Amino acid sequence: MASPSIFNSESDEDSWVIQINQLVSETNLSILNKMPVCIYQVPKSLSCAKPEAFSPQLIAIGPYTHFHPDLYPMERFKVFAAKGVLDHFKKHDFKQLIEQLRSTGQFIRASYHKYLDFKEDTLLYIIAIDGLFLLDFFHNYLNEEVSGSFMTGLQDQVQLSGVKLTKDAIIRDIIMVENQIPTYILVRILVLESSKPADSVLEFLGSMLLSFCKKHSPLKVTHIPTDSEAVSKHYHILDLMYHLVVSHPEKSETPTTPDQSEGTSTLKKSSKSEGTAASNHFKKVKNVLSWTLESAKKLKDVNIPLVQPIKRHIDTILNMSSHLESLSSHPKLSEEEEAPVVVNIPCVRELHSVGVYFQPVEGGNMAIDFDEKKGIFYLPVLKLDVNSEVIMRNLVAHEALTKPDFLIFTRYTELMRGIIDTVEDVKLLKNAGIIDSSSSLSVEETEELFNGMSKSIGPTKTEKLDETIKKVNKYYHDKRKANLYRTLTEYVYNSWKLFTLLATFVLLAMTALQTFCSAYDCPSYFRPK
Repeated sequence: MASPSIFNSESDEDSWVIQINQLVSETNLSILNKMPVCIYQVPKSLSCAKPEAFSPQLIAIGPYTHFHPDLYPMERFKVFAAKGVLDHFKKHDFKQLIEQLRSTGQFIRASYHKYLDFKEDTLLYIIAIDGLFLLDFFHNYLNEEVSGSFMTGLQDQVQLSGVKLTKDAIIRDIIMVENQIPTYILVRILVLESSKPADSVLEFLGSMLLSFCKKHSPLKVTHIPTDSEAVSKHYHILDLMYHLVVSHPEKSETPTTPDQSEGTSTLKKSSKSEGTAASNHFKKVKNVLSWTLESAKKLKDVNIPLVQPIKRHIDTILNMSSHLESLSSHPKLSEEEEAPVVVNIPCVRELHSVGVYFQPVEGGNMAIDFDEKKGIFYLPVLKLDVNSEVIMRNLVAHEALTKPDFLIFTRYTELMRGIIDTVEDVKLLKNAGIIDSSSSLSVEETEELFNGMSKSIGPTKTEKLDETIKKVNKYYHDKRKANLYRTLTEYVYNSWKLFTLLATFVLLAMTALQTFCSAYDCPSYFRPK
């Protein structure tokens, strides 16, 4: 049986030879050096958990999805919107625009990771139609302060086309990894159609894209570039939103307070001294408890009807013994462990139970921090709606494909997945202002969103965030250990008379039993007949 092949005919083989010659040509290699790959197909390893979050459901944008059978019925709406933009500028018809874009064909191909097996005209038509459609959609986000007469009066052709398309569905499709159009194509179209200087076009387009990102980003955007930088320094709308979310703030990465000027060595010493004191208190009562429990074990092994009522309560006491032993030797309470690939952290309500407070912080993912002295966990503000899950999943995929050695946003989603277990955790974060009160998702939907996020892709170099997670875990376990020791110590000291009485009773009972059995044949006397 012949192996499967990509070729169906000799003409396909001829086309393949032509493609290879184009790929290895010096001109193409020169273009690749100038225009790095920026638009990828999502591998199944990233999309398998929820494929629909990465596959457009309504509108196809770009060559990867343009001819998808399920999406093609919307093609005429895109064409209608594209024609509306051309009519607004009244400069070129569609064929003239294609000719003006012809020199960009090789640069377009270089932007996509997958080889685009389209003829030149087909590819240019795809890019022109989809680029004009995006301009029609984005113009609604244009900042009025900089718009002037640039696109004023352009009607929303999609809404007037006879069928009111779902705006949220378009937003989700536009932000998907595989549905991207290079930003420079949008710039080129606007420069050709508007007759405006390139600097003005960058400002106008940047205003649209920044407004879109600020409105739909799941994280509050605090570090914002200029309108021109939003276009010139980022490859497409998803890349812009990603860098707005994870970029370093201009000032300090972490919130600082005067109290934080003290050295961390003082904090470590005080934490260590508290743990040592609690351990000493525990040791003082451990010997008394151990002697009493050992006597209880011996009493349990004696098969005498007289002590049967007492034996029913011995198991409870012995269970307490095993719990105390496990507590004193628990590795998480004794030594700090290395951070695993998957984030292991207590949930919000558990952290809250040991005195951890949550406070919003500006600066995105890079500003996440934990103040060990005050017990304050600083997290960026989340604003969630029906589009947030798709946007966050595609930001994770974009990061994995473009920055595989520094998955900071991925680590952040794992952190949120770790601290949110139930709706009670969501409510606590809402009360603390970490989840914006204007978020349209219910607490149940928010809990499902984070619990449905994928686990870790693999080891990442996110030292600062991992160090923060370690500090939170250490604080939690130290506080929990101290609280348990304190509770047990207070209980034992308050009940020492009861324990002394119990120990005396057990000792007398064992002595009496030993005396009785030395005078009589206990096994034969109590053996069942």
